[in-house]
Amino acid sequence: MSAPLVSVVLPCHEAEETLAAALDSLLGQTHRELEVLAIDDGSADATPRILAERAARDERVRILRNAENLGVIRTLNRGVAEARGEIVARMDADDVAMPRRIERQAELLARRPEVGVVGTGVEPVDRRGRRLRPRPVLCTGPGGARFVATFAIPVMHPTIAARTVVMRANPYGGPAESLHTEDYEMFARMLEAGVGFANLEQPLMRVRSDPSSVSARFERIQVDNFVLCAARHLERTLGVRPDPASQRVLVNRIDATVGPGDLREGLRWLDRIEAEFLRREPGSAAEIRRAADLQRVDVLVQAALKGAPAVRLAASPLALRHGRRLLSPAARAYLAGKLRPR
Repeated sequence: MSAPLVSVVLPCHEAEETLAAALDSLLGQTHRELEVLAIDDGSADATPRILAERAARDERVRILRNAENLGVIRTLNRGVAEARGEIVARMDADDVAMPRRIERQAELLARRPEVGVVGTGVEPVDRRGRRLRPRPVLCTGPGGARFVATFAIPVMHPTIAARTVVMRANPYGGPAESLHTEDYEMFARMLEAGVGFANLEQPLMRVRSDPSSVSARFERIQVDNFVLCAARHLERTLGVRPDPASQRVLVNRIDATVGPGDLREGLRWLDRIEAEFLRREPGSAAEIRRAADLQRVDVLVQAALKGAPAVRLAASPLALRHGRRLLSPAARAYLAGKLRPR
């Protein structure tokens, strides 16, 4: 069987500092049957020149240009619409793909027809390329992903490779409350339509953390919209809807509206949801328990560091109450990583 054509959609805007490395990492993939669909989103720097140079060297680079800056969501939808491959992969212009990234993702999609979207582990770095704390992959299979998606994003968006038919059936950008959380809202729609998600645990992407990113600049809007989108996904999935403050705890977005009772109730919701998914997805029990333990660690650490004084006081006895689960090997390793200096 011939290797499938993979279209890597690469939005580019003012990316002259990092674009060459991103392109070279894609053109050096072991999976050769690919096109790099590079979309210049109205750049005024050297981005067009770098794209032209790489396209002259390798015919697999296909350049599209937006006459004006349309933003990443409209640019991504254009890329998906223009893709020629059976598989659409995502990449940002400041990230780097490890040589076997596309090969490994294409192989998994070929081997597992029940999976429509596959992500990978990442090696996070700062703007200078220095390694940051590692991020664990919360789930590897569809059952674990369905559980994780009730409180977190099941795959890291810049790492995904997905069947083109799935991406076209579920475009980026939905209701107004998806603003700045379009990836999670799109994944939720996919899951509700029965699409299977998976992750490769190996860090096959080097992902740059940028303090000027959309997530950083619009954090308040992104957080509020993520909380709302996650609440609606949970309601459509399980038919339940926690109160707003408990929902913030469940998805680990604790703010000044959260009190000690809300912290306790949010953790109870996590217990209930875990129990329901253990009933629904017995084949994914180990993965579900591990993801729930890591979420408990995240919630209690956030409560202790960022909660109101009363919430911080409540975090310690709650940690003791959940002590057995927080002492699991996965939870201990995760907590140690979070407490390690950057």
